[in-house]
Amino acid sequence: MSTPNAKVPQPVAQVHRQLWETFHGVIDDSDIAHFRGGAYEQRFLSRALAALAIRRLAKCSVAEAAGYVTDGIADQGLDAIAPLADSKHALLVQAKWTDTGTATFDVNAAKAMVDGLNRIDNELYDQFNQRAATLAPQAREFLVNHQATLVIALMGTVKPSPPALEVLENARGDFNKYGNRLGVKFLYAADFHDQVHADLRPQPIRLNVRLDDWYQQKGPLEAYQGTIDAESVAEWYEEHGTALFEQNLRAPLGPTVTNAEIGQTLTSDPTKFWHLNNGITMICDALSARHDSAKSPQSKPVTLSVTGASIVNGAQTVRAVARAMREDGETAANATLSIKVINTHEDREFGVQVSQAANRQNAIEPRDHIALEPVHQSIKYNLRAELSKQYVIKRGETVPPETGCLLDELALALACLHPDVEHVSRAASSMENLWEQSPQGSHTVLFEREPTPQRVWRAVATLRAARAAVHESGSGKNSREAATAEHGSYLITHLVFQHLDATSIDDPDFDWDSEVLEKIPTLVPELIRWLTHHLLAQYGQRIQIKSAFQSARTCGKLAELVLRDLADGVEPPARAAKERKTRRPNTVPLLVDRRVIRDGAPLVYRALNEPERQAMEGWLAADERRRQATWVNHRTKPILWEYDEQRYSPSGLVRKMWEAAEWDDRPVANQGTARWYRGDASLWEMVQRIHAEEEEEGQEP
Repeated sequence: MSTPNAKVPQPVAQVHRQLWETFHGVIDDSDIAHFRGGAYEQRFLSRALAALAIRRLAKCSVAEAAGYVTDGIADQGLDAIAPLADSKHALLVQAKWTDTGTATFDVNAAKAMVDGLNRIDNELYDQFNQRAATLAPQAREFLVNHQATLVIALMGTVKPSPPALEVLENARGDFNKYGNRLGVKFLYAADFHDQVHADLRPQPIRLNVRLDDWYQQKGPLEAYQGTIDAESVAEWYEEHGTALFEQNLRAPLGPTVTNAEIGQTLTSDPTKFWHLNNGITMICDALSARHDSAKSPQSKPVTLSVTGASIVNGAQTVRAVARAMREDGETAANATLSIKVINTHEDREFGVQVSQAANRQNAIEPRDHIALEPVHQSIKYNLRAELSKQYVIKRGETVPPETGCLLDELALALACLHPDVEHVSRAASSMENLWEQSPQGSHTVLFEREPTPQRVWRAVATLRAARAAVHESGSGKNSREAATAEHGSYLITHLVFQHLDATSIDDPDFDWDSEVLEKIPTLVPELIRWLTHHLLAQYGQRIQIKSAFQSARTCGKLAELVLRDLADGVEPPARAAKERKTRRPNTVPLLVDRRVIRDGAPLVYRALNEPERQAMEGWLAADERRRQATWVNHRTKPILWEYDEQRYSPSGLVRKMWEAAEWDDRPVANQGTARWYRGDASLWEMVQRIHAEEEEEGQEP
C-alpha cells in the first residue's frame, strides 16, 4: 500500500488506510492482480469503497460486503450488487475513488448506472460478468416486488451535476409508476470517514446482571442496587477485559498491596468479602428488568439486561475478583459483592458526572478527568485510523512503545514542541501543570486544535529519542552537566525541535527519521554543554539549576542563546572532566527514605538496549502483565509484579524475567533500577535527580 502524499486530506488518508487494512485479501482481485503499483491500488480502492458503502447501509460483515462486489469488465456500471434477503432490499452501487477526495458523479456515470439497472430488469444476465450475473437475479426479485436503491459512493464532497441528477430522477419515475420501488442514496467522503471511525469504536457491551437482595431507586433516574455473585463479575472481565471500564476515569492500576489483600480475602474467607468491599458502580445506556416473581418481585432475584455497560467505580475490585476466580474458583465463587446499576439513557455528560462522583473517595488526579475530554477520544481514533497506532488515555493502562503512546507522553511532547518555553518550564515544575484547563492553561493551549496523527507520533518519537540521548549523555558528565541533563531534559527536547525545524512535522512525505531522529544522539550532548555554559555564564556558579529550568524567563533566555550559537555554527564549549564522587546510597533505600514514589504507583519494564528488547519483546507481548508492576515502599523488595503478584527486588525480578523468557545470552548481572520506569523516568534516573539536587546545594547525600 502506498502512503498518501501531503496534499491528501486527513479524512481521505484515514479511509485509504482502513479500506486497505479491512478489505485487502478479502475482496476478489484476481482479475486485476496483474496490474502494478498505483494502477492496481486505484482499482482495488474503488472496489473497497463500494464494499464499505454496502457495509454502512446494510450493517453487514466485512466478508459479506466484499462478496457483493462486482466491479470489473462487463459490470455494466454497477460496482456492487447486494440483494439483502432479510430486508428484501437490493443495493446497486457505483463507487468513485480519488486519492485527493475530489471524486464526482457525472451524467455519463449516471447513464451507465441506469443502463445496468435496466439490464437487470430485462433479465439480460448474460451481459454481466460472472460475479454480477450471479447476484443480479436475486436483486431483480427485490426490485420488482419490494425495493431497490441506487447507491452512489463518492470519495468527494461535491454533489452531482443537474444533468446527472436528471438521469437518476427519470429512472425513479420509470420504476415507481406502480409503487415506491426505486430510491437513490448518495454517500460522500464524510460518510465513509464516519464509518471508518465507527468500525474502530468498541461495540456497546451487553450484560445480564442478576441481583439478589435488590431494590429500585425511586425518582426520575432509573437505578438498581443489590448483591451479585463474584463468579458473574469474573465472567464479565474474562469476556470483555478492560473494555468494561471504557467510561471510568482510569483503568485498573495493576497489582497493589490493597488489591492483593482483596484477592486473599476472596480465596481465604469469601463469605466476608461483601462486608469488607465497597462494591462496584455500573452505568449503562439502557436496561430492562426481568423479574422471577409477579406477585412479590422483590422477594426474588431480578435480571437486568444492560446495554452499553461500563463500570465507573470498582475496576480494581473487578480485576481482583477475576484473578481470584482463575486461581481458586471453587472458593472465590462463594463471595458476593454490592453493585449499583444506573441507566444514563445515553446521556454522556451525566455518565461523566457519575464517574467523577463515584471516584471522589479515591486518589483521582487531574489527568484522570482530562482522559474524558472529547479531543483525546478523537486523537485516539484518528491515530488508529491513519497510522494504526494506539493512544492510551487512562492512567493504569499501558502500551508497548512501538505500537502506541500514552496521554502523558503526548502532552509532554507537545509541550516541548510548542514554540513558547512556558510549557516546558511548567512541566519541569510538575507534570500536573500540563492538565490545567484555564484559558492560558497548558492543556487548553496544547490541545486547542487536535494534533494530526503525524504530529502526534513524530512528536512522541522525538521526545523518546531525546530522553534516551539525555540518559546516555548525562551519566558520564561532571556534576553541573549531569544536573543540566537531569533538570533540563524538557528544555533540551524543546531545543531539538526548534533547531531541527519541526515545521514539516505534519508532512507525511518528509523523512522525519533521517532529518530529525537520527541527528538527536549527536545534537543532545552539544545542547547539554551549551546550556550548562550559558547557565553559568549568565547566572553564576551559585545558580540553582533545578529552579532555573522551572522559570519560563530563564528558559527563554537560555533557548535564545543556545539556538543563536547553533545557528552561527559556533563550536560548543569543551567538555569538562567528570568529577570523582564518594560512594552514594543504594537506589532503592534512598527512594524509600525520601518517599519519592507513592505505594501502588504503576511501573513499566523497558529493555535497556536492542539485544535485550529483541530477546524479551515476544515473551512480554504474550502477556502484557509481564511488563507491569507497582511500587511498594520496601527497602529490599519494592516491586510487586502484576504477573504473579509477588514482590521482588528490581534486579531480582529482571533476572527472573530473563530466565523465564529463556534469553540464552543474558548478562550475568543487571541494573534493574534502570529498567523499571515510573512515568517518564526510571528508578535510577529518579535517584540521579536527587543526587544532582543535593550536589547543586553543595551537600553530599
